[in-house]
Amino acid sequence: MARTKTLALALVGLSALTLTQVASANAPVRERTLAAAVPQRAPVPMAASTVTHRYWPVVTNLSQATVAPAHLFNGKVQGAPLRSFDSRRPADPSKVQTRRHVGVDLTAAEGDTVVAMESGKIVNFYPFLTRAASVGGEKTYAVLIQHKDYVALYGEVRANSLTARGLKVGDQVAAGQPIGVVSGTAQLHTETYASGVTRNIKWPVGSPPPKEMRNPTQLLLDTAVAGERLYPKNIRLAAS
Repeated sequence: MARTKTLALALVGLSALTLTQVASANAPVRERTLAAAVPQRAPVPMAASTVTHRYWPVVTNLSQATVAPAHLFNGKVQGAPLRSFDSRRPADPSKVQTRRHVGVDLTAAEGDTVVAMESGKIVNFYPFLTRAASVGGEKTYAVLIQHKDYVALYGEVRANSLTARGLKVGDQVAAGQPIGVVSGTAQLHTETYASGVTRNIKWPVGSPPPKEMRNPTQLLLDTAVAGERLYPKNIRLAAS
């Protein structure tokens, strides 16, 4: 029988945002999925966390939301390869590759809530990706949070993600607290770095990986298995 737990998070200056978690008491135990080390010759270190209770960062009803795109240790590929860490950029194979994809893009729907995987401090919020003019030219943003053991970048969120919740750079956030809204890209771009980083770092083709960079794949795979997933219910957001 399923058990339902409602998590009410009080937001500064706004009505409470109610999220519902549904878990099966008889759900089978899922085995840990191992990510492959990439690139093979000089693998980027995996982001590591000593926090035992994490939240999946996207609050959505989409069934494939927790399938993190990844190259796995067993040689298989999970999810869309071009959304995985170390995939080529630009993604278009007809164009010359200039850099590597330093994050993992998670399935989401436009308007889905983004929550902090762990407690931490907001260390930056800035313009991240501008969508093509043909689809409206929306300017998306990135939220960077210093968690206990690493910095996480939650990218491609709406410009009002912080202000709509009364948040600002420097604020402390709780694990599972809403920190953003997915933009028109309909995905959450995630990156991880060593503690102290306050901006994303690009990885040009032909260059060694930046020493501060961490591969978020294993962290996401573990969170998908053992983390807490929240589902939307009666979400009231400030006007866009």
